[in-house]
Amino acid sequence: MIKTISAYINVALEDYDDSMLNHVVELMKESLREQSSETILEDTWKIEESKRRLFKNEEGVWVSESFTDILLKGTQENEILEVMTVGISVDVVNAFK
Repeated sequence: MIKTISAYINVALEDYDDSMLNHVVELMKESLREQSSETILEDTWKIEESKRRLFKNEEGVWVSESFTDILLKGTQENEILEVMTVGISVDVVNAFK
């Protein structure tokens, strides 16, 4: 049976470039390879990038919410973090039947 596994990471937009993209993708691939007991179909890797804004909620946790909602809550500018969310996914096959 084929299924998909995935991982993602947020990188501050000010630190993000092609070199950073390549670095985090390789780290996430290696992490998924180490964690998976299934056979990874290496030709099925997919990479997605998504620019987002995170804001710090009342508990101090960075969460994603639309910019309009941030403005309505009166969030201070220093409580907003622009990030590039890099996600990868790959298909795997269960080696045990």
